[in-house]
Amino acid sequence: MALKFPKILLLKKPRLAILFLIVSIFLLQTSSSFADADELKISASSGILMDSKTGRILWEKNSNTKRSIASTTKMMTAIVALENVSLDKVVTTSPSAADVGEAEIYLSPGEKITVENLLYGILLKSGNDAATVLAEYVGGSVDNFIKKMNKKAIILGADKTKFLNPTGLEQEGHFSTAYDLSLIARHCLQNKKFAEIVSTKKYTIPWLDNSFPRELTNHNKLLLKYDYVDGIKTGYTKKAGYCLVASATKDGKKFISVVLNASTSEDCYADSKKILDYGFDEFELESFVKKGDTFKLMKLSTWENELNLVAEKDIVLLTKKESDDLEKIVSVNYPNLPVLKGQKVGEITISFKGEELAHSDLLADKNIIKSNFLRSFFNCFNSFFEMILKEARD
Repeated sequence: MALKFPKILLLKKPRLAILFLIVSIFLLQTSSSFADADELKISASSGILMDSKTGRILWEKNSNTKRSIASTTKMMTAIVALENVSLDKVVTTSPSAADVGEAEIYLSPGEKITVENLLYGILLKSGNDAATVLAEYVGGSVDNFIKKMNKKAIILGADKTKFLNPTGLEQEGHFSTAYDLSLIARHCLQNKKFAEIVSTKKYTIPWLDNSFPRELTNHNKLLLKYDYVDGIKTGYTKKAGYCLVASATKDGKKFISVVLNASTSEDCYADSKKILDYGFDEFELESFVKKGDTFKLMKLSTWENELNLVAEKDIVLLTKKESDDLEKIVSVNYPNLPVLKGQKVGEITISFKGEELAHSDLLADKNIIKSNFLRSFFNCFNSFFEMILKEARD
């Protein structure tokens, strides 16, 4: 463990002087920003492990290599729909959507179905017909919907992703990366309905003109093979190989894993399990800040009282058990009077390689209404007198 020395930075602007006290509390050293690929071996061509809470990458293998992604595409299809239309909207199946083929929930031309049931058909059964019906409805056309998908990818920072269809059916120029898919998955899981659907093992929806309903079984077999898995989406084409974006939650830890281009379904699940096991085994939760923690602030000569700063909330983050590269910084902006109890005066930031993971505001613990007038007057007079003497000497 290495300590950084306190650093004071004085910024001056016309008629304004703001003092920032930046104190680096501690810095735990490690040799790299995430685990080397050699530390964890998988057979698939690409893989990644992300901390779902912060988005921090904990391990990766070829995570920025562009690849075919098959039906993992449907994560974006689903979230674009969820963010644009109501679940109870009733949609009519077009002949073209009913005829897409490959994986489907067997929609018939003219069949009416709710957006919610389409989403279950997309995320559990990977229905291409359901994805196309939803794309036509939400976008007005499939082409317009694809534009929405690509726009959303850019917003999320998935800049090595390009969608050409809402299904993931093989098409030259339709690709993403393990890293981009982890970004998309993290955003999707923040939607409660999305998270609920992808954690569902089986679901029943009506099947008109049939004596029995549609039984949708989730293609993600890791839901049955790994106790803590709660999502997300499988995919397979001959070119993409076997793909799986998974999520797992245990003891306050939540991870997202991505495996792309595995040779077999068994390898894909084994690699995903190995990545998630690595996360749970090698990383632990550490409390960096507790709500109510106090920090004593250096008293200014013009203030009548000292001021303590109180942390507004807890900060608990994942750290690697042996070592990690996390930095805790306290920043304070000395405010003008009056200072009111509960007023934000600074913040604590936890960062990783210069990128913020979490922060908590620091609040004043009391009111400071009055300044020490005589001390302030003396300081001003002294500064003025020193300036006169300096000019006289010059």
